[in-house]
Amino acid sequence: MNTKTRWVKVIGIAGILLNCLATTVYAADQQRPPREDHGFGPPPEAINACSGLAEGDVCSFTGRNSETLAGQCATPPRNTDTATLACRPDNMPEPHQRPPRDNGDA
Repeated sequence: MNTKTRWVKVIGIAGILLNCLATTVYAADQQRPPREDHGFGPPPEAINACSGLAEGDVCSFTGRNSETLAGQCATPPRNTDTATLACRPDNMPEPHQRPPRDNGDA
């Protein structure tokens, strides 16, 4: 087998692998529910579930896989509008808190 044929095969195999990777990424992206807003924060269903309720009240809403999520109304951690509450599912982990920085003052 000459060098040119070998390179054609290598490039062909690389193209097939790249196509498989691109197809997988595209398929995964298509499974996400579309978001009309900026893409982060609670979904509209979680916000609607707390409409007319107070912080700490019990709530529930239907999640992205048609499962019922129960929780409590709370202010989202990165919320800029303090009047908006959203249903925080009971099984949701606590928001990430940064540990205090050690600035060497000991």
